[in-house]
Amino acid sequence: MKDKAFKLGLIINPLAGIGGPAALKGSDHQNTEVLAAKRGVSSAVNDRVNAVLSDLKERLSELNQSLQIITASGAMGALACEPFKSLFSVETVYQTPKETSANDTLNAAKLIKAQHVDLLLFAGGDGTARDIFQAVGKDQAVLGLPAGVKMHSGVFAVTPKAVASVIESLMKHRLVSARMAEVRDIDEQAFAQGRVSTAYYGEMLIPDDQLLVQCVKCSGMIEDELMLDELCAFVTEELEDDTLYILGSGGTLKALKSAMGIDEPTLLGVDVWFQGEVIAQDVHEAQLFELVQAYPIARIMLSIIGGQGIVLGRGNQQISPRIIEHVGLDKLQFLATQSKILALEGKPLHIDSGSDELDRRLSGFHKILCAYDDALLYEIRYLD
Repeated sequence: MKDKAFKLGLIINPLAGIGGPAALKGSDHQNTEVLAAKRGVSSAVNDRVNAVLSDLKERLSELNQSLQIITASGAMGALACEPFKSLFSVETVYQTPKETSANDTLNAAKLIKAQHVDLLLFAGGDGTARDIFQAVGKDQAVLGLPAGVKMHSGVFAVTPKAVASVIESLMKHRLVSARMAEVRDIDEQAFAQGRVSTAYYGEMLIPDDQLLVQCVKCSGMIEDELMLDELCAFVTEELEDDTLYILGSGGTLKALKSAMGIDEPTLLGVDVWFQGEVIAQDVHEAQLFELVQAYPIARIMLSIIGGQGIVLGRGNQQISPRIIEHVGLDKLQFLATQSKILALEGKPLHIDSGSDELDRRLSGFHKILCAYDDALLYEIRYLD
């Protein structure tokens, strides 16, 4: 006799993530979809959901339990479930309009919660997390599938495979801890002043696995500044004249950009530098791919997200798998001060590029520059 079906709520933000490769910093702007389309970018959120459901398909073949998905119609859920309808029961409780907004996320989440789902899975970024929190509050178990540009909140799993693993554990009745995780989003006023600071919006209940669920992003500490200055000084001394430098996003890279002489470095975007000059700033993915094809040698500089330990796939989606493959995996350089590494408390760094093959190949121990002529050997792990 089978156990009762596990009820999985599913909400997809159809525009999630398109602002990253399109260099729009997020997907919350007006006309985001139009602007992204002009830059050759469309949302890959359904691919992320497909990865979860495909993984669950394999995992659940051994379970004496069925999966019922409660979702919204069309692009907010049902469309992504279509290839799996013969395997999972799919029920729609909300009619998705042609053009969606935050109100649709709110309304769909309320209706799905009313179905008493065991877990509400949402695909998006911090903006989607805020909408979900507003709709369901603190008593509904939720989990975020990272598919946005900004993911500072602590409610997201690390990768799609991590989502499937958490769901499998719940369905197998393993002892899965629960905790309240923060919902945070960029403080727009601070960002306008050139600072990355997040605002707190509340907490949601999540299944807790420290290896599978990311922590809240934290900013650098004051005592970190000397190390950061030393790190930037060393990197600038080692710059090579024949190399195109692709400089990722975040505070560490902003400091490096300033040290390299860039007057107005992009904080949440990717800048490109060659032989003492800025070639392009705040580039989107298509622009960057054209540039790396035009220069014979390039190097990609990436920093880690403090507290989360993610080096690829959060806030730097402009640096896509095809760009990394073209430049070469050996041309990736990871930067992080020792305090950021120590804050991980031994947990490995993570990658979530959107390509399983690339993530597997990048897994292993890598050199992390952390100060002047000082480096650590630290593990970057792909969760399969």
